[in-house]
Amino acid sequence: MSTSVNHLKPHKLLSMRSPLYIKYPNGEVRVIENLFQHPQGVLYFELFWEKDPTYSIHLIEGEITGDGPWKVGGCSFHILGCNHTHPQMCEMHSFWQQELLQNPDKFRANEIVEIALEKGAIVPEDHPMNDARY
Repeated sequence: MSTSVNHLKPHKLLSMRSPLYIKYPNGEVRVIENLFQHPQGVLYFELFWEKDPTYSIHLIEGEITGDGPWKVGGCSFHILGCNHTHPQMCEMHSFWQQELLQNPDKFRANEIVEIALEKGAIVPEDHPMNDARY
């Protein structure tokens, strides 16, 4: 069921303007392109999700807790620190930003909200199609 609402105040995690990454309990990390509230937790799109949507769009079940880093289920969400804290992830994020600017036709940014809604995300009506966080 798709949900679009105007009155729902998003959790601080969902309104962050800084790039984020997720850390799984096994230590695996992934840079987040877009993040949405979901009735079961949060739905996120990895950088370059367009290349393989089946394995690059994830639902993390659980309540959002914390003030940063935030926890959802067994995962933690962090601000991507680009001051030599996470050099490989920052490099990947920078490469994604450059590609997005230079080759916007390679990306399916206009489909992100549509796909998120199909997957049951709760999307505020004022959510930008091409998220300005990045």
